[in-house]
Parts: sequence; structure tokens; C-alpha cells
Amino acid sequence: MLQQQRAEVIVVDYGCEQGTAAWVKEHHPAAKLVQVNDDPVFCAARARNMGARNASHEMLCFVDADVLLHLDLVNWLESNQEPNRFYLYPDRTEHELFGFLIVAREHFLKVDGYDEGFRGWGGEDRDLYERLARIGLSRSSVPNESMSAISHGDELRQLERDANGVSSRTEAHAAHEIYMAIKRDSWRLTGKEIELEKRKELFKFIGMKREEAKRKGEDAYEISINVPMHPGHNQYLNALRGLIYKMPVRRRTK
Repeated sequence: MLQQQRAEVIVVDYGCEQGTAAWVKEHHPAAKLVQVNDDPVFCAARARNMGARNASHEMLCFVDADVLLHLDLVNWLESNQEPNRFYLYPDRTEHELFGFLIVAREHFLKVDGYDEGFRGWGGEDRDLYERLARIGLSRSSVPNESMSAISHGDELRQLERDANGVSSRTEAHAAHEIYMAIKRDSWRLTGKEIELEKRKELFKFIGMKREEAKRKGEDAYEISINVPMHPGHNQYLNALRGLIYKMPVRRRTK
């Protein structure tokens, strides 16, 4: 990454227990280091937002720690950049490369960056891509040969530090899917995003309902949401619309 031409590299150490900050300082002092020590639970969305806030360029590139770059993307972008686009890895089946993103700072800020209502990791990337498309941006792709993933198991993801008691990728994916569905439906019905603090409460509530269903031995949990209808100029439409979401529970087996 440090070999990218005319680019700055920002490493966000989010309470890493493997000594990332010390290693970067010793071996790669040219990289800018951002350390987070005020949160015991990893939050990929907040980590990426903090990296963006410390960046000085007008184009932002987000690369996960388990990705190797094989192409000078700065030079490639200068020759191939088109307006009102953001750039992803082309093969959507390569899940470990799904979080890679190049986007203009102005567009990133226009949608308020990654949603810090997400805790842990996963889901925050797809949620951002949906919101970028919502403001009229189109998806484009970087070349296939521009990067590759360093394959590894889930044991390196420190799932035990997840805020909602999630201990597998499957559980995390299910929680994020229902969270995004509620956000998406609310936006379609009201034309605006749910406030951040309410989104954080919603994400915690989903985890609480899932754990409650597990303790009771139930096969599913249900979440009911009331969404305001558009009142316009008609006082009789000042009403609430009820949405119900039902999610299966995957109980752990020995």
C-alpha cells in the first residue's frame, strides 16, 4: 500500500490486541496511524470513518487489513475515473474483497459515511453502497488483477468481542440483514434516514430480542416498528404505519 504513488496510507488500530500500532510505528513510519482505545468492541464502520476523517485527499480508498494490492490504483484511477461513480472489486463472489471501496470525499460525506449504528463488522459496506446509489452514483469496478485477499478463518476475527453476543458470521449476517431491512423500509416510507442514536438503539434491540428468543428456546423472534406516514397537507394522514419483521433463531449446538 505504501508503494501507491502520491497516496497517503492511514492505518486504524481499533484496540488491536496483536500490537498493530507498535509494529506500524517501528516498521512503516511513513504510514499515518490512528489509534482507538475508547471502545472495547470493534466497530468497522467507526474505524473506517475515523480513517476518512484523517485523510487529506479528495478521493478515499478503503482497504481491509487482509487485502493485498497488486496495482498502482492511483495511476489507474487518474486514467479511468468517471464522474458520479464509486469503485468496487468486480467479482461479487469474492466476499473477502467486498469491503474495498474508492469514493470521492464529497460523496462519502454527503451520505454521512459508514453507519456507526452497526457494531462489530459486516453489513456496513453494503449499506453504504446502497446509500451512495440512492444519491445518484453508479457502481464501477477496478481491474480484477488489482488485488487479492489473504485467506483466513473466522477465529482471527475476534467475534467474542462483538457487542450483541454474536459468535459466528451467520449470526452477524442475520442481525445486519434485519437492521438494514428496517432502515431501508423506513427510508422508503418517510424519505429520510433514522437518526444515529435511534439506529444504535435499534441495533442493540435486535440483539436483545435474539438472545431472549434463544433463552426461551423459541425458533424465531419478532420485531414491530411504527413508521410515520407522509402527512402532507392532510391532517387525517398524520398516522403511523406498522411493520413486522420475523427472524429465525439459530441456536448453538455442542
